[in-house]
Amino acid sequence: MAKEPREYRKGNWTVEETMVLIEAKKMDDERRLMIRHGGESSSAHERGKPGELRWKRVEDYCWKNGIFRSQNQCNDKWDNLMRDFKKVREYQRRVVAERGGGEERSYWKMERNERKEHGLPSNMLPQIFDALVEVVERKDVVGGGIGTSNVNPIQAIVAQTMPLPLPPPAQPPTHPFAEPSLPTADSDTSGHSDSPAKRRRRREGEGEGGEGGAAAGGSSLQEVCSAISQSGSIIAEAIHSREEREERRHREVLSSHERRLQIEESNAQINRQGINGLVDAINKLANSIIALASHKNQPDSK
Repeated sequence: MAKEPREYRKGNWTVEETMVLIEAKKMDDERRLMIRHGGESSSAHERGKPGELRWKRVEDYCWKNGIFRSQNQCNDKWDNLMRDFKKVREYQRRVVAERGGGEERSYWKMERNERKEHGLPSNMLPQIFDALVEVVERKDVVGGGIGTSNVNPIQAIVAQTMPLPLPPPAQPPTHPFAEPSLPTADSDTSGHSDSPAKRRRRREGEGEGGEGGAAAGGSSLQEVCSAISQSGSIIAEAIHSREEREERRHREVLSSHERRLQIEESNAQINRQGINGLVDAINKLANSIIALASHKNQPDSK
């Protein structure tokens, strides 16, 4: 009897879903290591399609624990987790190497905007980081100790466990099942398309979203053109207004100079008129004195 098709949940991953995925990946890694080094007869068959079988087992484990995600979703999410985990881990190690302690510059002390400025994921949670540390470093230590015969297992463990400042202890939530809407790193890391899983997802969505993408691109271009045109109109209006103000000020300065010249000319005319009047008065006074003197001299001559 054929199995019923599964209906997968979409949207951002919650913290609970992410923790179950990490546990599923951890158990699958342990199982594959046991098969690889235990000599089981089924390993030859499973080497035929290792990737497909591996993520199918991860999907089955998630479904058993109430996480209804597909194997492609699990693969994509794991790629995102590993990319963000490596960025945070390398940053923490670099801070320790440069500053010794580095608590003031630790990733866990940063605000979201500071993390983005440093090119780091903005919402990596401490409990997720701790779980990834356990899975990744344990896998590296076990794989390196078994596959390298010339290396001492103790040296391999020391080499793989470099000093790494631990994140602050995560506060246990009061209601463990009340956070299904809390997204993890999906919202801030979805812009990266370098991983094979992202390229596969993009190819699958090209046929369905081609027309919508073209329409969205045309609408976005139209909005940009409209914004540029509006900005140009605002700038032209501002320049025109400034030129009008400068012209008005120039006219006011010219008018002020003209009024000052008129006042100076009027004062000069008044001064000329006053001087002319004074000269006329002096001349009249002189004529009167001369006439009076000549009038007094006439009786004496008789």
